[in-house]
Amino acid sequence: MIAAPVTGEALIAAFDLPPGPAPRRIAKATVADNVPTTADKRLVDGKLARLDWIASINPATTGIAACDTVQTLNLLLARTRGPLPPRLAEIVHRAIPQPVILIHADEAADASAGLSLAPKRMAEREAGRVVLTAMHDTGPLSEADRPFVATLTLARLPARDLAALYAGLIERSEALAAARAGTRTFRLAGSTEELERWRLALADGTILTAEIATLGAAMRKESRLGRRVELGEKIRILKASLDICQAGLE
Repeated sequence: MIAAPVTGEALIAAFDLPPGPAPRRIAKATVADNVPTTADKRLVDGKLARLDWIASINPATTGIAACDTVQTLNLLLARTRGPLPPRLAEIVHRAIPQPVILIHADEAADASAGLSLAPKRMAEREAGRVVLTAMHDTGPLSEADRPFVATLTLARLPARDLAALYAGLIERSEALAAARAGTRTFRLAGSTEELERWRLALADGTILTAEIATLGAAMRKESRLGRRVELGEKIRILKASLDICQAGLE
């Protein structure tokens, strides 16, 4: 049985934001005109079908306080031709100085949506340039991810200030990644220590998975039996380490 998708509209509704202005379309030129390379311009033109501003989350609309680093959060919906390329996500996040909550989905009807988050800071030596400090993306969400989606409701997010709210969204994205990698049901971390343990395990797991894939590709190309055995043993050791990482995500 194929899991039902969580559409872009359903993901927007999950935030349960106060009523506000109607969504408005953002001209693609606004994004394409501010990218550094011709390849980036082609990526925007070819992959970004439509970009809409959905809402602003700020003191005036929600009563949540601003802080020195975050005065508003912008909720955007990107319709793409095919899956959202990581580079295109970076481009959209960089196009707006304040943090963006980017919902993205294929332009096809009823396509599964994902959530992209990217904490940022202003560049120290280049006025007006935004530096992304990390990228977090849930990938397409399905019915199995409804417990995660339920935690996105504004009333359930940290409300000390807007920076805390955005950090809370990132923590939920990390908790989803931990649940998927640990092949268990979704839950939020019970403590700061547990969240940090998940982060370390996820980071180590990413590195180990990449190393296993590289060695596997090399083994498939290798014709010498002795070398194949050697590569196979390295893969076995790495997989054992990966199992330990996954155990740390329980």
